[in-house]
Amino acid sequence: MTRVAAGDLLTVDGQIEWRGLLLGSGTVYGWRFLTGWLDLPGMRDGDQELVGRHGAQPGQMLAEPRIVEFGFHIRGPHTEFSDAVDLLRTATAPTENPVEEPLIIQLQGRKHLVIARCTHRSIPTDKHFAVGYTQGALRWKATNPRLLELPRQTPSTRLPAPTGSGVSFPLAFPLDFGPGQSGGELVVTNQGTGHAEPVWAITGPVTGPRITNADTGARLWFEDDYTLPAGHTLELTYHDRTVLLGSGVSRSNRLRFREWFTLPPGTTRIRYTAAVHDPVTELTCLYHHTSI
Repeated sequence: MTRVAAGDLLTVDGQIEWRGLLLGSGTVYGWRFLTGWLDLPGMRDGDQELVGRHGAQPGQMLAEPRIVEFGFHIRGPHTEFSDAVDLLRTATAPTENPVEEPLIIQLQGRKHLVIARCTHRSIPTDKHFAVGYTQGALRWKATNPRLLELPRQTPSTRLPAPTGSGVSFPLAFPLDFGPGQSGGELVVTNQGTGHAEPVWAITGPVTGPRITNADTGARLWFEDDYTLPAGHTLELTYHDRTVLLGSGVSRSNRLRFREWFTLPPGTTRIRYTAAVHDPVTELTCLYHHTSI
């Protein structure tokens, strides 16, 4: 059975995907309104009042969770109407676990994703309900307010090729300095308006892998004697600050320098090096163009 990835069901603008159910354009759940999607979420600031003076000292501004509300209408013959209501209730039923799920919306030819929970469902049962018509609303809360554009970006690089041994003597003209360095660098572009939270995937074999932000100097460096065997993958996740093997085992204790960094709008230069060179190892940056 082919697995459908998040967002694959969306085909036109004005559609919403939630738990495999399509809402909005071209569906029985007609679009009335959408709020909170392109809006700026609530902001909290760290401003400090100036004692004995007007105003305040500006502090850091951080976004609160994103609240998204979709207004819909359902109309149709009795059987189809009842089935649509039942399907919507099933798709928005709460779970007992605090697990957020993908909510994807397509607008202006672009698909964006948040991880959210449905916190409100309104299906009025007034006099129109009995004849197959209702207007209602759904509300979601995304604790991470970032809008993540699909598909996810996955640029990769290998270690830089070893440099040559230099010029041989006696000299013979024309001089041959050998090939320039190749590999070992990524130029990552975030086309959004907010900072992206990357996941770094390192595939073995490699000893002492090092990820460096060439623009800021921030480092994610492992101990020089740490070896990731061939066929294994190590993931460093910014959002959770986790360092996990594919098997789920933590290797955070082997991370010597843990200077976590995001990817701001625009380009970021990343260097991939290691204590011991191996031509097979690869670094992949998994991220989304991110907006707030």
